[in-house]
Amino acid sequence: MFKSYFKIAYRKLWKEKTFAGISIVGLATGMACCVLIILFIKDEISFNNFNVNRNNLYELNWTTKQTDGTILTEATSPFPFAPTIVPKIAGIQAAVRLYQRSGEMQASNAKEVIRFQEQQVYFADSTIFNIFSIPFVQDNAGNKTLAVPNSVVLTDKMAVKYFGTSDAVGKTLLYENKQLLQVTGVVKKMPANSDLQFDFLISLETLYAVENAHTADFIKNDWTFTPCYTFILLHSNQRPVGIEKQLNGFLKKYGSDRNRQMNSVSLQPLKKIHLYAANVQGNLSTHSITYIYIFAGIALLVLFIANVNFINMAIAQSVSRTREVGMRKVLGASNKQLAIQFLGEALLISFIAFILAIVLTYLGLPVLNQLTNKQLSWHLIFSIKNLLLFTGIFVLASICAGLYPAFFITYFKPALSVKGKTGERVRRNNVRRALLVTQFAISTALIIGAVIIYQQLQFLRNRPLGFQKQQMIVVPLFGSNSSSISNGVDAAMRQRMNSFSIGLMNNSKIKAVTSVSELPGQSILRGLVIPQGFAENSNLFVPWISVDYNFLEALNIPLVAGRSFSKSRGTDHLNAFIVNESALRRFNWKNPEDAIGKTIIRGTSSDGKRGQIIGVIKDFNFMSLDQPMQPLVLDVNAPRFTQFAINVQADHLPVTIEYIKDTWNKFFPERVFEYSFLDKDIDRLYEDKENLCRIIECFALIAILLSGSGLFSISSFLSVQRTKEIGIRKILGGNVADILVLLSIEFVKLVCIAFVIAFPVTWYIMHNWLQNFAFRIHMTWWVFACAGIFVLLMALLTVCFQSIKAALANPVTSLRSE
Repeated sequence: MFKSYFKIAYRKLWKEKTFAGISIVGLATGMACCVLIILFIKDEISFNNFNVNRNNLYELNWTTKQTDGTILTEATSPFPFAPTIVPKIAGIQAAVRLYQRSGEMQASNAKEVIRFQEQQVYFADSTIFNIFSIPFVQDNAGNKTLAVPNSVVLTDKMAVKYFGTSDAVGKTLLYENKQLLQVTGVVKKMPANSDLQFDFLISLETLYAVENAHTADFIKNDWTFTPCYTFILLHSNQRPVGIEKQLNGFLKKYGSDRNRQMNSVSLQPLKKIHLYAANVQGNLSTHSITYIYIFAGIALLVLFIANVNFINMAIAQSVSRTREVGMRKVLGASNKQLAIQFLGEALLISFIAFILAIVLTYLGLPVLNQLTNKQLSWHLIFSIKNLLLFTGIFVLASICAGLYPAFFITYFKPALSVKGKTGERVRRNNVRRALLVTQFAISTALIIGAVIIYQQLQFLRNRPLGFQKQQMIVVPLFGSNSSSISNGVDAAMRQRMNSFSIGLMNNSKIKAVTSVSELPGQSILRGLVIPQGFAENSNLFVPWISVDYNFLEALNIPLVAGRSFSKSRGTDHLNAFIVNESALRRFNWKNPEDAIGKTIIRGTSSDGKRGQIIGVIKDFNFMSLDQPMQPLVLDVNAPRFTQFAINVQADHLPVTIEYIKDTWNKFFPERVFEYSFLDKDIDRLYEDKENLCRIIECFALIAILLSGSGLFSISSFLSVQRTKEIGIRKILGGNVADILVLLSIEFVKLVCIAFVIAFPVTWYIMHNWLQNFAFRIHMTWWVFACAGIFVLLMALLTVCFQSIKAALANPVTSLRSE
């Protein structure tokens, strides 16, 4: 019996090769998209799960409530907090602090000096190896490898990079040209699905030797400066809610008055920091669970569209099989047997599609990796769990695609079936119409969503930010992501910086050179300020950037009142401040002119920097555009400088960069030359959202192609079914235009209904998504209209191709046999 079913299925596929091919390719594409997105989602939800202590490991989040009511939650906390809580709170088993500080590493041997600027450098407590699962390749002190000052643990990859072998224990590295470190351990590189990534771990005590005495004391003892990640390991029987309550009680008891007024702490499970903490400032991950839901939804929708194509084709083709069903029923076949037969045919098609889907997955995986910046391996597909999961997708898709058509066909009445009639025309048409409407509603929604996301990202890219970001080369003085808190510029370094700037200005392609502590788009420190009309206990913390005298001119930031910094005045570095327009509103000052001459203190009233406001600048976006405009204070404070901003002409850039490098090597021979472009640095702030846009664009295109192919198949089949009707109409005087309208009008109505459904749903979803941005586009009607017209035109072209073919056919040929 099953052999007979297989033969019939094979003959049917061979007879209807075009329609079978479209069904198979559609199902295969839907399955492949589903498999690819599942691989991506599984990788995302696997982050940090390799840690043995993952169920009891938490990141300490630090929350600050500003005086204006705004709440800022950070993934970092003060240095003195962690060491004081472990002995006082019984439920805490261990804690570790991690402080990222990029720096230059140098190794020497008899042949050469190997020197690189490294980003993934962390200062850490020795307890890190008790808390995180970090396998050693080589060590000489077990879990106490970082207990000794001036000790460093590096990854096997870094050991090979600097020493040519992973056997590096006992060797030495020079950090920042001043601190000699001894390698006490070599560990394996953290897996790709770890949010914590490092190349070097240096003993935390070494940090206080690297920094100058004043900075070291500030970092070690200040309770308002939050530079380090703190992870807490709880005993297995402890509830985080109870520990969190004790931590806040401890903060109230031992913290400063400012801590009691402004701060609280919370515990973020390690398992959730990758997808559930994107809104936490400084979090190790910026990924959001929202995008996982979006990707999962897209995968299901594309698979749904592919299944709809199959179901619609099966229902449309059911007319040609009515006599076969009638004869089988007359000869004694039961509904169950017929259902098994047709379901088996669906399974055969689905199995072929599944094999093709594996091939498409193999071809599509590099594209997915490029879109998501991942390195997913093809071999992941062949793990037992994934094979079972993908087999489940195959079975589910097969059943969903084949179940309804199988039972639909088997319920034909035998008396009508043997005459070639189904008696189910209304029900068959209504189901097909509903599925087509759903299919086109999904395709339209995806197109509109992709266009709006693209528009928002283009808006973020191209919106005037209030300063010049193009042709701005950034050259870090102490390496990328170095902190201005280190106060690394002394008088001798300042003199070299001035000489470097003068040397660059000798090149006609360089317009301006300035120095700065932070640039727009970077992590900017918040400092305590006491503007006129406020007191120290007002606890007013605002972003603070230290700039060189020509900063405003170099970045073309306009003044609205007052003057810029001037070196010729001789005292601007001691007592001059410039604020932006948002600061005026925050300080309750009437207007820019009113602010000039007002007093302000940067820091505490006892030892802070006192001065006057000399200028007010126009607001410019120094933070990501998903955040509102904030107050900003500028001063001239050379010790905080960390980088140069170089305004260059657009032509001959490679030659200009080479000149900058040569000049750098002349004045800073002990440091590695690095550079980046400011506009590219800012664009990277929106990288995750751009990846989302590209993925949605790809799947929207796939969805519309699948919908079009399905419509092509159905219109082709229905045109064949109505061949005699078309022939009679032509004999009775019908022209080609009339027949085109006859065959197309139903599909046009269905597409229009799909628009009516898709538009409000898409508007609601995209409106809510845009609320995540402080600066955003306004959705315009023409986006919806263009998407609707595009889908309608595509549907018309698809239908008209077959309709014209049917309308131009010779009616004599159409009516020859009946």
